[in-house]
Amino acid sequence: MKKIWRALCLLFIIDMLIIGCATDNTPIPNPISNKINPNNIKFLWQNSDLSDSYPGSFIPIMDQENAIFTVDMDGKFEKMDSTDGEIIEQFNINRKLSSGVAINSDSIFATTMDDYLISVNKVSHKIIWETKIPTLSIEAPQVGMDVVVVRTNDASLLGYSATNGTLLWVYQKPIPTLTLRATNTFQITSSGDVVVYGRPGGALSILNMQTGVSIWETIFASPVGSTDLDKLTDINMRPVINVDKTICLGTFNGRIGCIDAITSNKIWSNTFSTSTQIINNDVYLYAISQDGVLYAFDKKNGNQIWKNDTLQYRTLSGLSFLENDILLVDDDGFITTFNAQDGILISRTKSDLKGGISYPIVNNYKIIMQSANGVIAAITHN
Repeated sequence: MKKIWRALCLLFIIDMLIIGCATDNTPIPNPISNKINPNNIKFLWQNSDLSDSYPGSFIPIMDQENAIFTVDMDGKFEKMDSTDGEIIEQFNINRKLSSGVAINSDSIFATTMDDYLISVNKVSHKIIWETKIPTLSIEAPQVGMDVVVVRTNDASLLGYSATNGTLLWVYQKPIPTLTLRATNTFQITSSGDVVVYGRPGGALSILNMQTGVSIWETIFASPVGSTDLDKLTDINMRPVINVDKTICLGTFNGRIGCIDAITSNKIWSNTFSTSTQIINNDVYLYAISQDGVLYAFDKKNGNQIWKNDTLQYRTLSGLSFLENDILLVDDDGFITTFNAQDGILISRTKSDLKGGISYPIVNNYKIIMQSANGVIAAITHN
């Protein structure tokens, strides 16, 4: 276990060196007040009894009855009321976890530090089945149509039976020598029959959930350069699947844009570098560049609408919509909101959500976030 943890730490250090390129002349962020209209944000509730966990890997998820399920690295499972944060159930399976969670009607799924996918019964809290996976997985699994999808650190995507853990399919492609530590790369559609997967090297694939067979594959951003670092062009975000049958995404050291989900043809793409979650509405696409600048693009043609460099050179989370505003959290726990129409900073306030934020639960007027330091909180407008 210690060797695994050291390996994870080494991966994290390498990733930070790649992304941050930290040197003695690292740019210094511009000073900014830590309290700007702080009453704009209201905490509905907050829990802080989870242990520290790997940044981005431990994602809370909500079921159809509006209960939240989550875990931490020490194997603690929690079920919470999403309205007030009250803990409904709490138990520990005494296994070190590497990510979590996905749920269906009767089970909770997570991956372990010793390379297993496990299924835990929601009622008995017992492990129903466990199955060995090829290597470590630090991205939360997802489930649809009785298939649990897991991405392992060698960029393989695997489908397992949610009923008994039987391996159903494997999707694997050659990967570049150097890749990012990825915790968000794929998304199951709302219908549950298709999974959209952003691969290392700027590639995107759509797979049949039942068979793992590729419906189409495309190179969204081609690696360019003479060194492995120059060619690092990975997708480290969940592709955004839109009701107008478009998919929007961005890559590290590559491009940002939207494609036709049916034909895989590019609608538009711009040179861009990002490794955090983008968001879009019917009109605009929003993204944070690798150096921490917030951009808005026209969703139809890619024209830049505005940009805001207030938080440049800070380590930032992915973006979320809070009603008509854009919200993000930096690694020091400061929550900042921007006007989605013109990019003007609206508010900035301190929180306990530190060390990085996992993919959030968003329902327009409320955002539920879990941070690497074991805090989970529900945020809304005051």
